[in-house]
Amino acid sequence: MSLAPALLLLLAAGGFCGWVYYRREFTVRSRPLLLAARLVTVAALVAIIWNPTIPTTPGGATPTRFVILDASASMTAVTADGTQLWAAAVERARGYAADGARLLVAGAAATAWGPDSLDAAVPDGVESLLADAVRIAAEAGAREITLVTDRRVADPVAATTTARRLGVSLGVDSLPRAAPNLALARLVLPASAERGETVRGSVEVEGTATIDSLTVTVAVDGRPHTALRMAAPGGGIGTATFNLGPAAALGPGAHRVTARIEHADAFPLDDERAAIVEIDPEETGVLLVSFAPDWEPRFLLPVLSQVTGLPVRGFLRTGPDRFQPMDAPAGGGAETIAEDALERLLRRAGIVVAMGVDGAAAEILEPATARTRRLLVFPRDGAGAAMAGVATGAPLPGEWYLDDPPPSPIAGEAGRFASGGLPPLTGILPVLDNGGGSALYVRAGGAGDAETALLLRQYGNRRAAVVLASGFWRWAFRDGEPREHYRRLWAAVGGWLMADEPLGTGPGVRPAGTVLARGVPLRWRGSGYEGEEVGLTVTDSTGSVVLDSTVAVPAGGQFTTPAVLPGRYGYTVAAADTTGGDFEVTSFSGDMLHRSLDPGDLTVRAAVSGDSFEAGRPLRTWPLLYVLILAALCCEWVGRRRAGLR
Repeated sequence: MSLAPALLLLLAAGGFCGWVYYRREFTVRSRPLLLAARLVTVAALVAIIWNPTIPTTPGGATPTRFVILDASASMTAVTADGTQLWAAAVERARGYAADGARLLVAGAAATAWGPDSLDAAVPDGVESLLADAVRIAAEAGAREITLVTDRRVADPVAATTTARRLGVSLGVDSLPRAAPNLALARLVLPASAERGETVRGSVEVEGTATIDSLTVTVAVDGRPHTALRMAAPGGGIGTATFNLGPAAALGPGAHRVTARIEHADAFPLDDERAAIVEIDPEETGVLLVSFAPDWEPRFLLPVLSQVTGLPVRGFLRTGPDRFQPMDAPAGGGAETIAEDALERLLRRAGIVVAMGVDGAAAEILEPATARTRRLLVFPRDGAGAAMAGVATGAPLPGEWYLDDPPPSPIAGEAGRFASGGLPPLTGILPVLDNGGGSALYVRAGGAGDAETALLLRQYGNRRAAVVLASGFWRWAFRDGEPREHYRRLWAAVGGWLMADEPLGTGPGVRPAGTVLARGVPLRWRGSGYEGEEVGLTVTDSTGSVVLDSTVAVPAGGQFTTPAVLPGRYGYTVAAADTTGGDFEVTSFSGDMLHRSLDPGDLTVRAAVSGDSFEAGRPLRTWPLLYVLILAALCCEWVGRRRAGLR
């Protein structure tokens, strides 16, 4: 804050304090002293907000020196002669400390260290972030800061800007260059695949090397699968593709795929990357289940896949306890799944589309979709409609044509349908108590009373679209405008269902990904559990508990827990039911992918007059100011009590 706003704030706050004491409080003899104590407190708080720099060193004196030791992962790289950069950096930092400089180590956080304790320091920073360390040093009184770094800095602009803003000089003690290094920059694989699909991937290699070609080994679940021979990138990017074969050959479930550069270089932490591919995943973006199969699933499922961009799966009921995937061969056989397996899929789906829902189907759907936040329901009778919270009568006979639509979230699209010459709908379920939410109206034969064909209902965090008519598939059966209207209708409904919803996340508490970055807090998603407390337990590969906590899931469903070391972990979530799974924290570090900057890019010269140097510290770093605030508050409080004021 600049001086002018600070003065205006001080005048406003001081005037308010004076008004309170002279207009609102009882008159007491000590009123001027009490007001003075409050004004001291207010003035000190405004000064902290203003935060000017207070001179601490007279002109011509030697300024306070700091050295910041870069403790990011790239400091573990080795030079051409086999010397580790970290060992050389520690020796240089000790040399500066011996000359009187104060020492900060910028790793996962910027902390002060003594030169004798540096043997215990570990270069564990995810990347070189030095701006915060520069700020801490400047606020501690530094006027000259030396960076001991390999110059692979992720925030050079922020670091130099901070130095200029706080008026400190920034210099670089550059370490020797690391030996040539190759990094597996990317491993690209689909997150999931259905049976019948072919799983393909690619790798990208960056860096420099002294060799002409290299080998990247791809392994699946620890077993070598493919050896990719490619030309060394030579400072650019090299790409190679591979084929893991049919998904069915891999088998259902999660498969860990790794790619590794088979070449020794300066920095082993960027030679291997891992990804998880789920075959026939239980986690599904859109899950369609038809309990009374007709033509509608055949047309609706491809449209939902196109308009939502989410992975979709469809199942048709073929027996009392059998459900056949829509992509399975006719006859089912081993391709069918049982009711309990379907219930697991329903619990993990982001959007559930339930067709032909009657009372028996509702008994399956209600418990399995209790936490599902996005539903598209095609009820078959009143019992099925009640599952979606809608009271209806028996189906009405006849052919029903679209009427002018009411205001609704999809009114912009629905307004085009009535005049589109679309085929009629049938099997209308009349709404007995319409509390609002109608999106489409129909009339028998184009005349008579209007009935609702589509309801859009929102209650709490749940959105449900209830389709109270049959025969929409006839629109898609015709080429041209009717088919386009069919796509537009379900695109509008899908867009409404997905509004304000994280992409493709179904109910449950789980990590934000199956492979997480090292050195950062673990991110979790708790869709469907907002406002609830869940028990979260994380164990490592040996079974030891690394986290056992009760977490309150906030609005939005996203929260974090402390970072853990690289490795493979299992987790258990105890809530209304107990679920769990696995995730991995990768050992990969992309710190060496940052370009080694020129020293001038990290150099800042503070503006000084002649040979004099005026050092200073920001006001908020002075502890005496906070002592003054506490003393003034205590004096006012004691004085008010002695004077009889509250």
